[in-house]
Amino acid sequence: ALLLVLLISAHSHEVFADVEPYSCRNGAFPSYQDMKLGFVREGASDRSYFYDDDAGCPSKDTCKQSAYIVPGDEVLVAKTQDGWSCVWYQGEEREFVGWMRSENLGLNLYDDNYRLSDWVGEWRLLGTDTYLKITQAQQAELKVSGEAYWSNGRGLINFGSVDETGIPDGMKLEVKSGNETYDCKVNLRLVQEYLVVYDNKTCGGMNVNFNGVYLKKMR
Repeated sequence: ALLLVLLISAHSHEVFADVEPYSCRNGAFPSYQDMKLGFVREGASDRSYFYDDDAGCPSKDTCKQSAYIVPGDEVLVAKTQDGWSCVWYQGEEREFVGWMRSENLGLNLYDDNYRLSDWVGEWRLLGTDTYLKITQAQQAELKVSGEAYWSNGRGLINFGSVDETGIPDGMKLEVKSGNETYDCKVNLRLVQEYLVVYDNKTCGGMNVNFNGVYLKKMR
């Protein structure tokens, strides 16, 4: 059984120092180094609201969004500071990212020693055509292949791709291709059934990236 603990306030290190301390939004979310599996606690408010990450947020009342989740809902927690947590939640049709009061959340502790079979499968970024397919190559190696797309909504479509192998280190896997500066580098992290992906923005055409939280496609 999973152990349940209250979310404690701590400052998480970020991948990029130029991300504002109050930043918590879709684009930057997968880049944070710390990533935990959380949930809305029973006994917390019936509605745990998301708060914006504009300057001065999330503590101001004007930062409060209309979107909320309820006790038992599962979230990913990327960072926690000053009594607030940056969380991701997958709704039925779209994802939600924003600040949430830490007192409303708990953490699920789990074994992060994954088997190769936990990685293997087709992973989809919901609401898009972007996907990653992970297969076992040989021995401890995994092959990561996939395509990402970006559209301006007016007929212009840019795409990118990755097709490389790597050896996972616990919950982390990195694949890269190109020359010494690595034309394309993709970082992947497993957090239970979620695959958190962040790349170096050079894996395809303009505005194309693999960034996001993926779910494994069920057969």
